Amino acid sequence: MKNQKTKVLVTDGLQKNTLAILRTMGNKYVIGCTSHYPKILTICFYSKYCKIKHVLNTEVNNIDEYAKELLDIIKKENYEVILPVSMQSCLAVSKYKKDFLNHAHTLVPDYNSMMNAYYKDKTIDLANKLKIPTPESKIINELNDFQNIKTFPVVVKSSDDSGAFIKYCNGKKELLENFRYLKKISKTPIIMQQYVKGFGCGFYGIYNHGKLIAHFMHKRIKEFPITGGPSAVAESYFDDKLFYYGKKLCDALKWNGPIMVEFKYDIEQNDYKLIEINPKLWGSLDLTISAGVNVPEILIKLALKEKIPEIQKYKYIKYRWVFPDEFKVLMSNPTFRNIKEFLHKDKDTKTNIILSDPIPTFIQNFRGIIEGTLIIMNSKRKFPHGKIK
Repeated sequence: MKNQKTKVLVTDGLQKNTLAILRTMGNKYVIGCTSHYPKILTICFYSKYCKIKHVLNTEVNNIDEYAKELLDIIKKENYEVILPVSMQSCLAVSKYKKDFLNHAHTLVPDYNSMMNAYYKDKTIDLANKLKIPTPESKIINELNDFQNIKTFPVVVKSSDDSGAFIKYCNGKKELLENFRYLKKISKTPIIMQQYVKGFGCGFYGIYNHGKLIAHFMHKRIKEFPITGGPSAVAESYFDDKLFYYGKKLCDALKWNGPIMVEFKYDIEQNDYKLIEINPKLWGSLDLTISAGVNVPEILIKLALKEKIPEIQKYKYIKYRWVFPDEFKVLMSNPTFRNIKEFLHKDKDTKTNIILSDPIPTFIQNFRGIIEGTLIIMNSKRKFPHGKIK
């Protein structure tokens, strides 16, 4: 008699890193997936590896009710492991960690550590104590706080969800406008930082109760928005200083679970500058897995308290998220050279065009064409956070 497969609940069926988990682990485990969106809009529900589909009723930002609904699903369906993916999912599971551990296995940090990593003002304070370089930063609460600022461009963002609350400012007029805008919509402190010229890179770790079990580093080649955002094309990266900075920060947090530490390499000062911590599974998970660090399997085995060896090596891989991400980069600047580069096929480069799981691939391609067309029709979509001059 064959051993029964472990049931794993993976959250956030709209996200590409959730799809990476399904495709990597779908043959080894019985995987259920959640979504706050209708089934028809949830890309992971179309994957052949998604065995059970859960459409949630709670609001994603109400983490208390969200956590309760996840717990109800775990108890009803007898899931043995939960892998939270998005930031809100990680917040919910971390806040109610004891409740989740009473009914399933998971690998998440204590809520205090989560808060120190989640809020950017706390992250900056910790980095300064550890002497990890950051862009020149300042908390701005009122207009007088930036009257003496003379060096531009700067970046203003809220202390919490950066993707929705980040703006580039080339002068005092833009700074004033964006500060007033962010002050209205953000409940957390507004942070102003000097803009760093250079490339984006990251340290990624899997921790087990304060001990680093596996790590990975990557360098962004293309990103959308083109002024700075999630990876559209990225590659494995190897640098001792980046590893040192990232590990030192995560060690100080006594981390448990997955974590991403985002840096930019400052080409003017020849050093890495900490941008933020994303205390969750990263969007470029496909690249990490392709490079030989099977993050989902590591997390599941650690959650189940199975022993695994420390993973200290990974291979060089270049990865393209062709649709929708790289196509949106192309539509932001559709020159002949960029079109030629986009169409070029390299046998040593991996892509998210996975024909063995065709329906999600088709949806990503279709979505890329639609979103790329909208960028062509409305140039403001190229620079949702503003444009550096």
